[in-house]
Amino acid sequence: MNAVQPSTQLLPRSAPPPPAVPESAQRSAVAIASTIGRQVFDVLAGRTRAERVRDNLTATVFGNLIGVRLHGAHHPDYRLRSVHACAVGDSAVEACLIVGAHRVRALVLRLERQAERWVCTRLAPIERGAI
Repeated sequence: MNAVQPSTQLLPRSAPPPPAVPESAQRSAVAIASTIGRQVFDVLAGRTRAERVRDNLTATVFGNLIGVRLHGAHHPDYRLRSVHACAVGDSAVEACLIVGAHRVRALVLRLERQAERWVCTRLAPIERGAI
């Protein structure tokens, strides 16, 4: 029977893998998600009309956004708390926005570059306890 012998030889050091997305692209992803996410949140909170953000939404998302409101979101303390975003290649960003005051919710967005502008192609509000 062969016993396993511990090795004292060190493995060659390898460089850490490069990040999948450069840091500057990640910062841009957060900025894009923050801008469009805040506009969408203001519509859901009833603070602005959906027509003001129509250029940044696909027809499907715009249609779904009309008439939808986050209950209790009109309260002044109800605000955008944080934005988490990730660039998916050069032409897409996926993001989660944490919103709320006493009741915390999340908005999940997918933004895609279409021509020279960013457009929200997916939008899903998630309530706490929904998962």
